[in-house]
Amino acid sequence: MNALPPLTLALALVACTGRRRHEVRPPEPTNPSAFVRVETVGLDAHGAAIVAQGSVTFDEEHVAAIIPPVQGRVIRLLAAPGDHIAAGAALASVYSAEVASAGAGLSEARINRIAAEQSLARAERLAAEGAGSQRDVIDARTSLATARAEESRAGAVLQSMGAPRVAVGTYTLRAPIGGTVIQRSLRVGSEARPDAAEPAFLIADLDRVWVLAHLHETQGSAVHAGDRVEIDVPALPGRHFTSTVDRVAEAVDPNTRTLVVRIGLPNLDHALKPEMFARVTVRTQSAGIALVPVSALVTEPGGYGAFVETAPGRYERRHVVLGAELEGRAQVREGLRVGERVVVEGALLLDAAAEQVL
Repeated sequence: MNALPPLTLALALVACTGRRRHEVRPPEPTNPSAFVRVETVGLDAHGAAIVAQGSVTFDEEHVAAIIPPVQGRVIRLLAAPGDHIAAGAALASVYSAEVASAGAGLSEARINRIAAEQSLARAERLAAEGAGSQRDVIDARTSLATARAEESRAGAVLQSMGAPRVAVGTYTLRAPIGGTVIQRSLRVGSEARPDAAEPAFLIADLDRVWVLAHLHETQGSAVHAGDRVEIDVPALPGRHFTSTVDRVAEAVDPNTRTLVVRIGLPNLDHALKPEMFARVTVRTQSAGIALVPVSALVTEPGGYGAFVETAPGRYERRHVVLGAELEGRAQVREGLRVGERVVVEGALLLDAAAEQVL
């Protein structure tokens, strides 16, 4: 190989394990130590500690939005934001013409059912006395069955509206879960509508909350469900929370290039409030893989590479697959082995020289 001018590099191609690898060697007149420094690839003994910003939010599996079943006017409010309520608690009373009509329908169905019962009793009595036919009895029984079905249907309509089975025209909004009233959009005299922009009430069980952390997309592959998490909330100095990762989002936010990581936390004292900021540290379960300074990495099509010292003054380029990055070091999942010597200063010069020769 012909020598190149000082501070330039020559490229040699060598065969290794059935594939061609790029090996770079500084020319003889140049002292490699003047611009290349190598380090031994270390072992990540503890796993990465990835720090991210996040916020407290509701546990969406324990939140209920209360929607009025039919249109009406609010006549009484029975719960206010901040109230702690039990499941089934009354929240508001609403008068509705639709409920009144359904109540009238139930009253009519009840009257028809009573009349059908009386008709059947009369038909059976006449048949027993020989003054009526068995056909009349069968017809009366059919009419009674129809009347009972109609009464049941009318009652179910009222029940679906949250109204009692009487013709009073009002229905009651009730809480399907126990928890805290977070929001109320109704006022006395205002109209309650099923198609309103906001729910009439929002109820959340704050005994458990979520913390949503936002990780850069390059860190997402290192985090998995079950990883240990430490959480600090600036609004609660002195409090330290620990939990585990519940779920890692399957898609990257196209605007922020981040992945959302969800952590569940018990909150029996309700100290954690939705929208509080949180500092999240994820302890990944990636101990035992190679760890190198990020200065050892060079970009290449489709990812990253690094230069490994194969002999004094000779360097081989490798494609590497990265894990998490933290505090100036990167986990290497593929491409490097613990104990190999990798270029940590001068890698860009080697990369540029290789490109010139190729």
